[in-house]
Amino acid sequence: MQEVLKTSNLSIGYKGQALMPAIDVSLNEGDIVALAGPNGSGKTTLFKTLSASLKPVGGEVKLFGKDLRDYSPTERSSLFSLVLTEKPDDLFLKVFDIVAAGRYPHLGLLAKLKAEDEQIIYDSLETVGISHLVNRNFVSLSDGEQQKVMIAKALVQDTPLIFMDEPAAFLDYPSKIELVNIMHKLSREKHKTILFSSHDLDLLLRHADVMWVVAPQQPLRQGTPKELVDQGIIDEYFKPIVAKDEFYWMTSERPDLKTCFSGDWSNVDAKTLRENEYYGRNVEL
Repeated sequence: MQEVLKTSNLSIGYKGQALMPAIDVSLNEGDIVALAGPNGSGKTTLFKTLSASLKPVGGEVKLFGKDLRDYSPTERSSLFSLVLTEKPDDLFLKVFDIVAAGRYPHLGLLAKLKAEDEQIIYDSLETVGISHLVNRNFVSLSDGEQQKVMIAKALVQDTPLIFMDEPAAFLDYPSKIELVNIMHKLSREKHKTILFSSHDLDLLLRHADVMWVVAPQQPLRQGTPKELVDQGIIDEYFKPIVAKDEFYWMTSERPDLKTCFSGDWSNVDAKTLRENEYYGRNVEL
């Protein structure tokens, strides 16, 4: 299986200050990896470093065996696409226009869409379930619909590697599951490699194949959700955050029963996290 991305002794941060110990990880063709961690743990910084938007403090990132810094912006745009939380705010942009922008790396000097490009655009809109919104103004959409538009834009770019920073943000739970299914379909049928982040720990524990877990000044840990739970990594990395506030819990077996945990993590272990639906107040996982 082809190695898509590899980091060697990579340090990420700002102004020469590393946010965590050096990172040595890799992604292979078809991998779907979820990046999880509390706010301020370095998730977005890692995304920006891996996508060449931010220079590393030290170490290197290799993309298909070549140093990331040796690729031109045009070359990088054909190798990976990026879904960030920022969205366009132009009042007159339509859904079609935004998604079509993802095809530009594949167009000629005149940047003119061909029939096959338009078909790819419509297919991508269909894949994420918003083909009926193609002629709507982007700003008129709900947050969840806008998020799906940005994902469709990444799909039409047709890159072997896709970075998604909080793609499940603003989506209701059925749409989150739909998103996970889309990612698995892209991996299975088109051999896409996907790295995505999420604050929704429940979603990741239930549906991720592999997780990278980060916390401030802690080493990146990786493994399957079950491995990370059994090893106590989830408890260790998320415990300080959850214990700061009240944590509301509703069991899937008893949807009528709501229990409130106030600042006492000892009442809630990670295995229970994996088995139940939860709802947090002022807590971002």
